Amino acid sequence: MRDLLKYAAECTDALDRLGIRYARDIRFSVNTRATSRLGLCRKKGDQYEIEISHLLLDERTPEDSLRDTLFHELLHTCYGCMKHTGRWKAYADKVNAAFGQNIRRAAVVEDREIPVELLPKANYLVRCESCGNEYGRQKLSPLIQHPERYRCGKCKGLLKRIK
Repeated sequence: MRDLLKYAAECTDALDRLGIRYARDIRFSVNTRATSRLGLCRKKGDQYEIEISHLLLDERTPEDSLRDTLFHELLHTCYGCMKHTGRWKAYADKVNAAFGQNIRRAAVVEDREIPVELLPKANYLVRCESCGNEYGRQKLSPLIQHPERYRCGKCKGLLKRIK
C-alpha cells in the first residue's frame, strides 16, 4: 500500500515549483469503499478535505494515476477552482505540460489503469445490442432498471439488461 501523504507532498512541492497557490489547510484521507470515484475534494469551513480511493494506493495501480488524481483534487483547493473551468483548467493544463501528467475534468476507474482484480464484480449488466459494449453496475441504478431510456455511449445503440 502506497503512502498517500508522501505522494501528496510530492504533488504540493510540484505545485509550489510552478507557483500555483493551493490551500495550506488540507486533510487527506483514504476512502476504502469508493470503487468508481477516484478522488473527492470538499471544503468544510476554512479547511479542505481530499479523499482518495484505496484503488489508487495499491502497488499494482500505476503511480501516475494516483498523481493525476492528487493534482486534480489539489487544484480544487486553489482560489476560484471548485469547478472544472477557467482557472482550474488553466492550472491543469500548466501541470500537464510541466510534468507530463494527464489531469482531466473527470476521470473514473475505467479511464485509469486499475488492475481488474481490484475492481468490484458487477451485480448487474447492460449490453449494447449493436456493438456489444457492456456496462456493469453494482447497484440497481436507473440504467439497470430502465435500459430502454438510455443509449450506448460508443455507438448510440439500444441497451438491454442481461444480468
